[in-house]
Amino acid sequence: MYLIEMIFWKAKLGGGDSDREGAQSGASIDDGAGIRQRINREPGDESAVFAVNKRFMDVQGAWQEDRRGVVTFVFLGLMYVLQGQFLLGMIVPGAEKMISGIGYLGRPLAPENYVTTPIITLMWAAANIVFFRFCWRWVRLELFVQRRIIVRFNRVTRQVHINRPACAGGTVTLPWDATVMEMTGGEPGSRTGDGTLIMGWSGERTGVGFDEICMLGGLLDDQGSAEALGEYIRRYMEEGPDAVPQPKRLRATFPWPWDSVRSTLSFLLPSWRTGDKGLVLTLALLLSPLLLLHSLCHWISLLLCWPTWWPRIIRRAGLPGAPVPALTVAEDYGPEIARKLRASVIKLADPSP
Repeated sequence: MYLIEMIFWKAKLGGGDSDREGAQSGASIDDGAGIRQRINREPGDESAVFAVNKRFMDVQGAWQEDRRGVVTFVFLGLMYVLQGQFLLGMIVPGAEKMISGIGYLGRPLAPENYVTTPIITLMWAAANIVFFRFCWRWVRLELFVQRRIIVRFNRVTRQVHINRPACAGGTVTLPWDATVMEMTGGEPGSRTGDGTLIMGWSGERTGVGFDEICMLGGLLDDQGSAEALGEYIRRYMEEGPDAVPQPKRLRATFPWPWDSVRSTLSFLLPSWRTGDKGLVLTLALLLSPLLLLHSLCHWISLLLCWPTWWPRIIRRAGLPGAPVPALTVAEDYGPEIARKLRASVIKLADPSP
């Protein structure tokens, strides 16, 4: 689930190569819609809001959240083989027989069993070492990590807080006034479900020493949905909570199983809404075993993660007398990482001739 975020973080630690390349790629951060210009679209929460009040709004910040479950399936399968079949099915019974010296049917243990069990134990230990040494970082993309990526928009302090796992850069605080938005996707009514709302912060504009980018709302229906969510957030921050309608349905932070089913079926929603209900029902029926397995693994992955936790200073931000959280700067990560982050800052092209 956190693959895109981890890739972005690793890319920022790779350092910059040249100002020319940075100027070309700078368009992805700096040429989006400004936060003060209205988007020609009615605002819509697009079922991406966790909480909203007069002080802050929490929005889904994981682009791939609805697709989690594959890593969980692979992990559970490997654990079944390594710990269930090998450890509990072969190693433990073999060790008990070696200690007692008695094999099946009460007969003395054959000499070869004193060699086979240690070899199987070494194979099991080596497989576990290799898996947890080289594959654990991929497991942490959706297991044994914080449950969700949440972006908090605080309209009192005019700050944006992005809560990510440490492997993707951790929690950062950025200025709302330096935010730009980019909305992509198919035409309204398309069946692709590839709408994306991207928010970016140029390190040159924010002064924090690194570029930041975040995808909000998951995979939306089309570009129109991305624009509706972008306008919803923009109006909330710029004009206040009364300028936007109340969310139709707040997303639950607790992992209810029906939310996992809804996430698994989300790829069929564009076709359902465009009238291909017969095709959708046929596909759902044919793929029902896979859909059920995916939903189960999606739910298990959420249960094996812990709730997203905000630092106290961010939880209290905007309350009377509460301090304003400091912006996250490159030096907060230590001198070595700060050097790499500052080296990777995109150099914006000078618009003057």
